[in-house]
Amino acid sequence: MYVTAKVDEPKCIGCKLCIFACPDPNVFTFVKDKKKVVVNPARCKGCGLCVSVCPKDALVIGNV
Repeated sequence: MYVTAKVDEPKCIGCKLCIFACPDPNVFTFVKDKKKVVVNPARCKGCGLCVSVCPKDALVIGNV
């Protein structure tokens, strides 16, 4: 078991702050149609930086 970020889509406003805060490339993808971010759990290390910058509390760190 490992930890990864998870997006609560209804709360996500598509600000992309999580993308800029993440120290690793390709963890987050911005979906233009939805104007939301998606997490690639295989790339996420669960550091929590994205959670700390999200203005809408749309991200949480959880077990996979």
